[in-house]
Amino acid sequence: MPDSRLLAHLVALGASEEEVAGLEDGSLIGLAGDLQLSADLDRTLEEVAAEAGFDLDRARSVYTMLGLPVEGLAGFGDNDLAMLSFISGDTSGVIAEVGPQLLRVAGTSMARLAEAAVAAYVQDIEPRDAAAGDLIELADRNALASALAVGLGRQLATIFQHHMWTAVRRQRNAQADVTSPEMVRAAIGFIDLVGFTSLSNVASPAELIATIEHFEQRAFETAAHHGGRIVKSIGDEVMIIATRPNVVAAIALDLVSGSGGDPSVAPRGGISAGQVLFRLGDYYGPVVNLAARLAAEAVPGEVLSDQAAAFGPGVTASAAGRRVLKGFEDPVPVWTIETAGGPPGRRHSG
Repeated sequence: MPDSRLLAHLVALGASEEEVAGLEDGSLIGLAGDLQLSADLDRTLEEVAAEAGFDLDRARSVYTMLGLPVEGLAGFGDNDLAMLSFISGDTSGVIAEVGPQLLRVAGTSMARLAEAAVAAYVQDIEPRDAAAGDLIELADRNALASALAVGLGRQLATIFQHHMWTAVRRQRNAQADVTSPEMVRAAIGFIDLVGFTSLSNVASPAELIATIEHFEQRAFETAAHHGGRIVKSIGDEVMIIATRPNVVAAIALDLVSGSGGDPSVAPRGGISAGQVLFRLGDYYGPVVNLAARLAAEAVPGEVLSDQAAAFGPGVTASAAGRRVLKGFEDPVPVWTIETAGGPPGRRHSG
């Protein structure tokens, strides 16, 4: 039987009798957050599209490109109207030309951010709340978490503006001596954790998450410190990019110098540099493939590269033989790179 105080509290917060009918206490607590996430979404897509002077089918396609099921959404409001009005008001043709691909990237990024926010609440905050509060307090905490998430979303314009400033300058440097607009000159690095697969067979889910979070946080902070960028994380691996090889080398060497996390896992890396194909924030081509293959060849604590003299002062390169790598016809000369004055790099034979 649902708690009568909780039912009354949710109705006072704006829930309708229909919304609370038949729900148990756990779902009622979640409803408190839902009320925040659906606040002011009181119109249909047909209504906001008409007000924006936007064709309904085209409006549906916008949400599809964003990865959003129109029929599954809570509703539409002023922000939807502003977005559709912005798109329909563009007379330059730029949005029509590049908008679809940017919407797909934006939708993917926002979906990941939303999933991360939900996971952070469910795994970190909700268990502590559940042990400390009564039902009404838990509902209010759920509502607060949802309100904070919505508030964070409203600040994304500021973050995006700063990233745009940085991305434009990075692109100008990367294409300074490249003739094709699809290509940039860059250094690529991959860092992964040796031993993570074995750890995943014995560690608890909480321990695995803690290991990955520590690794990713350290990677992102190290990359930002040196002026590089984490392109993406793939499980226990991160992909790094910078316009200069010495930047990627500095990031990689810092990351493999000591994980600072679970002692049963250890980072290793691979670096290559040259012209790479870039599209929608990701990078492709032989240079990328080579960096990934070299990371897979390295031993724990080692960074391998096909570049012997591209890193400048502070980095030394020790010959580590020639490797037959998948996808490359000829054996690739490889070097172990390390900080000048540091301990000798561990090398494979061959």
